[in-house]
Amino acid sequence: MALACWVFLRKVTYNLLDPMVVACVSISFSASLLAVSCSAGLIAWGKFWLFSFVLCGYLVGARTVSGFFGRKGFREAIILTLARVRLAEITGILSLAVIVTLVLTIMGVEAGAAGDARQEFARVFRPLIVLQSGLFLFSVILLLSPKLSTARASVWLLSLMILSVPFSGKSVLLPMLYWYGLRLYIDQRRVTLRSTAVPIVIVLAGIAGMALFAYRASGFSDVVRILVTRLWLSGDIYLYAYQMNGLSTIHGSYPVSFIAYMMHPFTSLIGIRAYDKPLGAMLFTAVTGNDVLAGPNPHLPVLLDFFFPSATAIGVAVAFAIGFLVCSLRPLGITLARSHSRYLGVGGVTAAVFCPGAGFLDTSQVSISLIGVGAVTAVCVLLELVFAKPHSQGDLRRLQMRL
Repeated sequence: MALACWVFLRKVTYNLLDPMVVACVSISFSASLLAVSCSAGLIAWGKFWLFSFVLCGYLVGARTVSGFFGRKGFREAIILTLARVRLAEITGILSLAVIVTLVLTIMGVEAGAAGDARQEFARVFRPLIVLQSGLFLFSVILLLSPKLSTARASVWLLSLMILSVPFSGKSVLLPMLYWYGLRLYIDQRRVTLRSTAVPIVIVLAGIAGMALFAYRASGFSDVVRILVTRLWLSGDIYLYAYQMNGLSTIHGSYPVSFIAYMMHPFTSLIGIRAYDKPLGAMLFTAVTGNDVLAGPNPHLPVLLDFFFPSATAIGVAVAFAIGFLVCSLRPLGITLARSHSRYLGVGGVTAAVFCPGAGFLDTSQVSISLIGVGAVTAVCVLLELVFAKPHSQGDLRRLQMRL
């Protein structure tokens, strides 16, 4: 599965630290867990073939977009976009991101936002958290600017990551790898184990710290066990859906249409909610009997199996469309980066880099990321129009030399 993901995605990704490539780690572990469960007779083999067909449909859709995407053009778009943003503006946006993150951190600590409580906290403060997420991703792109030294950029990024931990969890550590991978990409350097040793150690140290303090790990062996277990159980949605028969249990009690489910992140902004809980939380609740908001990520094969049962061909066609649309954010980002507005360019690049990564693991996260990035972009473009100044061409000429 890892090989299949790499073969199909390599032309629409920029290097091995691309969020789309990193997401393939979870996909591969999920495939392993599902295959072992099928071999043990706990899950029917038909579900493994459904997983394989849906994944192939998604990957073919993503590969189709590669004809509209070029690594050289993407690199140029990032460099020229960053060249148009002044240092004072970068510092202002980073400061705002830190302030918003700090406010959420204080509220999260006060509310005890851990485990399922974190989901309830996220639900109550959804608009602010979505805005913070957009600011965070926006900031990661701005931290690539050559106007910031590597040391200063690292301090800003680590500050945002550490402050985000109380309400974001372990995934907030991955932007360190993504940021470093983008720096290597912009500088046209290959990703090697030696070149990525420092950020990998930082991420692993962060995970170890969380394991020791949040999960009460008692030593190194417990940290390793927690990490390996988390990777192995990245496909726990298949256990709840099939081994524990959660999917068949909720079929009559979850009356949501496919279009309404997919559009929920957008329609909920205007008060039109398609559901109170996502599919993963519904499965977890049905199996455990606990009324919770948290749950496993609703991977695309399970999502399509719920809405299109016994219709594999339709599921594969929908997976192809989703893969195509999600990865189309890459060439679209290049187009937006060439627009007159520098912040529309930053927003386009941000969406192109980060939003496609969760397309297979949790499609709704793509929409949520787009909303956050879009909101920050809209505010920045508005401020740009209000406080517009003639932009010096000196920075553009100097940075074009990097191309």
